[in-house]
Amino acid sequence: MLYYDKHIEGMRVAVWHVTEEYEELLSLLPDADSVQNEAEQQFCSEFRRVEWTAVRVLLYTVLDRQVHISYNEQGAPLLPDYEGLHISISHTKGYVAIALSEKAIVGIDVEQIERMEEKTNIFDDKEKMPRVERVRSRFIREDECANTIVGMLLHWSAKETVFKVLGREGVNFIDEMKVRPFDETQYEGDFQLEDLKEDDTYIIYYKVFDDFVLTYTKKQDE
Repeated sequence: MLYYDKHIEGMRVAVWHVTEEYEELLSLLPDADSVQNEAEQQFCSEFRRVEWTAVRVLLYTVLDRQVHISYNEQGAPLLPDYEGLHISISHTKGYVAIALSEKAIVGIDVEQIERMEEKTNIFDDKEKMPRVERVRSRFIREDECANTIVGMLLHWSAKETVFKVLGREGVNFIDEMKVRPFDETQYEGDFQLEDLKEDDTYIIYYKVFDDFVLTYTKKQDE
């Protein structure tokens, strides 16, 4: 079902909560056969078929027309049947998200908030830590401020979001990106991320939900 839908700064951002089975998702599309054929040619996993189809259903819901998604050499999504419309796609457990804009290249990312009560290994303290905390040294700089699990997730998600907009390979999240300080206790707002390599700054829009964090941005005007 459509879970979140917002227009902001020339972007449309939408999230679908995947509560449907595969066949139910297909029934929501006008040309379900073509989507089913493509999904089943690409994926053996039912989970991946559901996730892939949910993205198409979300796109159809917000555009009111079924369009084909292709991908460039870097794996970024394109809409060849909808000239001039930029798209970014992300997914996490139970949710898929898209950002659209006719004016700018966009990036979006969703990251699941890990619930520690789901952990079963009580003998290893590292295993009891959320994954984002265990690997924080890979993406959070010493001069960045991330004091909570949500704050860490927002740092990671923001850098993933900007990576999608940059379109360059081999981006180092530590050396090339820096998140400026922001209030981690606020569940919705924006903050800034510096692209240190290109001496550029991106505004990151975010929202914290019960199960995941959402970040999105657009390429700044030249």
